[in-house]
Amino acid sequence: MNIAFVGCGYVADLYMQTLGNHLDLRLLGAFDRDGQRMSAFASCHGVKAYDSLQALLEDPALDMVVNLTDPRSHAEVTRIALDAGKHVFSEKPLASTLEEAQALVELAAAKGLHLACAPCTHLSEGVQTLARALRAGKLGRPLVAYAEMDTGRIPAGEPGAWRSLSGAPWPAKDEYELGCALGDAGYQLAPLVQLFGPVRRVTALSACRLPEKGESVGAQPGAPDLSMGLLEFDDGVVARLSVSTLAPADRSLRVVGSSATATLGDVWDFPGQARMNPVGSSIVHRALRKAEAWMAGWAPGAALGTALVSPKPSTMKRTKGGGPRLDFARGISVLAEAVRGGSNRLPTSLTLHLMEVSLALQAPAGSAAQVMRIQPDVPPLFDWAQG
Repeated sequence: MNIAFVGCGYVADLYMQTLGNHLDLRLLGAFDRDGQRMSAFASCHGVKAYDSLQALLEDPALDMVVNLTDPRSHAEVTRIALDAGKHVFSEKPLASTLEEAQALVELAAAKGLHLACAPCTHLSEGVQTLARALRAGKLGRPLVAYAEMDTGRIPAGEPGAWRSLSGAPWPAKDEYELGCALGDAGYQLAPLVQLFGPVRRVTALSACRLPEKGESVGAQPGAPDLSMGLLEFDDGVVARLSVSTLAPADRSLRVVGSSATATLGDVWDFPGQARMNPVGSSIVHRALRKAEAWMAGWAPGAALGTALVSPKPSTMKRTKGGGPRLDFARGISVLAEAVRGGSNRLPTSLTLHLMEVSLALQAPAGSAAQVMRIQPDVPPLFDWAQG
């Protein structure tokens, strides 16, 4: 599948880190309206720089556009690419409003094109293996989940000085103005929907606790930097989700069942393994619980117990740079599989559902519970995870 990047900013370098894992993808080149930024990216990675967006879209060899522009440009660039007859994979969010996102989904369907959107954390080996264990009854009946998406005290880390491998600045202004839920909640929501099905109702509270954080980068204050939500699923399953750019980094997902608890230490860690502790009152069980309580004081998300080993060990590698072991390019590869007629593990109904829930999570204090209207297709597990 021949692809091209539109947008050569910070996140584009993260996609390049794992693109080499997916031999089904061939990067033809990239375009950015900032010529210096595009040249730096092209030079760093040895890729072609297109003269214009039109030149990129008119390349007869191009199959799919990967939209890595700033959030305000996502919808416009995606619409232009679809109108040009190209499949599109977009960074999140798909659009600024749910109505705008729905219009893009309808446009893609009308043109017979495939459209998908990040995140793809439900496609990690860790989440897929956890879903496999849950379906096999290893945890008993699922009761409750605790999902953390605290990205660390970002304002205290001088993010205005952060640079990617090719020298792109971290988009602090965009991130602050977007809000933490619309920007980051999907990393946990996608795994939760994979595990439990659609979110039926959301009770949320959000706030902007550090309105001054964006002054140095010219960001308008007001978007939430803290969102807390109670998510209700079928069969009485409830999840508590916290999202913030304030608390110490914690991206763990814990699923409590009637017979065991499983903890995935970091949903950004694609090769990571969940650990399972059975319910019990023996000396061993009590010792494990005490040890975990002690560990929680210095390592949020850490867990002891039996590792849920994936039947398909991860072979993911990062070619350059550091950062989390998150395979950004996996979503592109999965969409390419759907284009070729394979299973669709990034359906547009899931994208719309995650956006609807994320918007609900940004509700201010005192808001009533919100019933979710969009019912997504729950993605099928990978073949290796269905056994």
